[in-house]
Amino acid sequence: MTDGIATGTVGGCVVVTPTGALDVATSPELHSLLHQTLDDGETRLVLDLSQVDFIDSTALRVLVSIHKRLREGGGFAVVCPHARIRRIFDLTALDRVLTLTDTVDEALEALSRPQP
Repeated sequence: MTDGIATGTVGGCVVVTPTGALDVATSPELHSLLHQTLDDGETRLVLDLSQVDFIDSTALRVLVSIHKRLREGGGFAVVCPHARIRRIFDLTALDRVLTLTDTVDEALEALSRPQP
């Protein structure tokens, strides 16, 4: 279960920081929060997984859905500094689809670059 989800704005981007596990029990909350953020008009989003200790396929589906919504007319980056979590992105080939960074600052920098 997630211990909670913090949100804030840094450099014109919404930064969402969940803690604990992102799994079948907690992914609906993350899904609702992220999609509501986009529904509210935000177009640049950073998901900071630095406080996450487990992620499963249901959470990965949430990230893919956000990526699809923002790939045209927005930006999405995932902060993933821990090797054990990053390995899941590697195994699922999502590391080739999503923008993964080690820090929020790197994510903000990636989102400030012009998109191809």
